[in-house]
Amino acid sequence: MKRILLIISFLLLLVFALFNLGNWLSEPANKPVQADLIVALGGGARERDQMAARLYKEGYADKILITGMWIDSKAGLNYYQYPRSLFFLMQSIHDEALMFDGLAINTHQETINLAALMTAQHWHSALVVSDPPHIQRLNYCLEALFNNKGLSYRLIPSDIPSWHTGRWWQEPRWLFFCVSEAIKLVYYALVYGPEFL
Repeated sequence: MKRILLIISFLLLLVFALFNLGNWLSEPANKPVQADLIVALGGGARERDQMAARLYKEGYADKILITGMWIDSKAGLNYYQYPRSLFFLMQSIHDEALMFDGLAINTHQETINLAALMTAQHWHSALVVSDPPHIQRLNYCLEALFNNKGLSYRLIPSDIPSWHTGRWWQEPRWLFFCVSEAIKLVYYALVYGPEFL
């Protein structure tokens, strides 16, 4: 009987955890405040860039860092010719306000490069924009690194009408995203250290 109660308790705990996964992954999201830099992370869809442009237009910072901008030098293109850059330019954001990270290939590298840029520029604060279910892993990547360097950040979720924390499994995009984020959190803990969990 004890074994059956233990199994039932475990299953109930698992169901509770799965139902709350969307909420947990999207925390700790913040409200924007004045900062030195806005960061539009790579990956995702247009919503990250839309939120970054909105924050810029509302005067939260006068620089935007766009990450995930890999350049093929053989193609003869520069950063300003890519669709993401063109989106910002079409929003009447001057090219002098845009900065690019074309080296990072994952969230961990994006945060390392961001900290290095901010230190080199003597900046202290950033508004980092990403999709809601990416916020938890992003926070774990930034927290220890930024605290050690005396830098601050606020995590700003992109505005996506189809995202619902309590019904994340009902939309195929978010079902895949959330399961992927849970797996990546475990991977980050194993590869980059236990501070990620």
